[in-house]
Amino acid sequence: MSLLKKAAALFASSAILACHSLPAISAPVNQTKSEQTNSIYQKAKQELPGDWYALYRIIDRIARANNLDDKNWRIRILSSYQINAFATEVNLIGLFNGILDQLAGDSAAIACVVAHEMSHHTERHIALTPVQILEKKKQIEKEAREQVNEEIQSAKGDIVGAKIGGAFVSILGGAIGGDTGYTVGSLGGSAADTASNSRAAVAQKRVQEIIAQKEQEFALSILETTRRHEFEADEGALKLIATAGFDPQGCLRVMAILKNMPTAEFDTTHPSIPKRIDRLKSLIAENQTEYLVLRGKKELFESFPLTYNLSKDRLSLRINSSRGGDTGADIDRLFGQ
Repeated sequence: MSLLKKAAALFASSAILACHSLPAISAPVNQTKSEQTNSIYQKAKQELPGDWYALYRIIDRIARANNLDDKNWRIRILSSYQINAFATEVNLIGLFNGILDQLAGDSAAIACVVAHEMSHHTERHIALTPVQILEKKKQIEKEAREQVNEEIQSAKGDIVGAKIGGAFVSILGGAIGGDTGYTVGSLGGSAADTASNSRAAVAQKRVQEIIAQKEQEFALSILETTRRHEFEADEGALKLIATAGFDPQGCLRVMAILKNMPTAEFDTTHPSIPKRIDRLKSLIAENQTEYLVLRGKKELFESFPLTYNLSKDRLSLRINSSRGGDTGADIDRLFGQ
């Protein structure tokens, strides 16, 4: 069973799917703003399982404090015990049970993981899909063949042969005729066929060499890009959670967990954990978190908690944008019933 199917099965078994959909939240008009906020959060705590409630509160706070509440965010928990999280599709954040378990009780650390993935979305860092990679490889092969054809055409006169020391040498590297002085045109049919086949084989080898070189360059460029993106997402996460009032040191506590992974000391698709830790420490020292906290408090004061319900694929919890999650209610609000 795929991870997605396992996640769907786990999600379906949770209390969140006890009804066909979660009701959009609306606060009584006779309550103060503080009372309305508390009422919404109390309702969410009653309706959502523990991890879902915590993630709803984290995304709600980060989004509102950082002016990211104009988007519908989606969160999915996968049952596999991996120390990992990811960003994919449109504003979807996936967290594995492993990372939630290891960081249980540390809302700032979990907020950093969530904010890291939110940063991948806001910075449009989403990785190439397998289809896009396949298309790139097809493009590389096409360009390689075009390059070899150009090389052949540009030296077409030399392919016939230029006598050097009594031998006629093909531009593709094969000596034709040895010291006999034969030109390609004077070769017999069998010899001409052999020479033609030889040139074709050399040309194909050249194509494969170019493909291998370009694919290596492509792979290296992907690695460089993804490592740069990870540094950018770390920086984005730090600023997002600080603005939302979470402890920035939570990001270092995430790294303390990741540091125990087998590949932590090496640059892979991600920079090594020691490099990320050094970078985060520098960012914490450089950023005036007090200013970020004050800015976030202002945004939080001027906005209401976000609503939530199931996404249409019924596999994830959607934390709705500031417009809410009920289109019909929005039309009624604008034009009346």
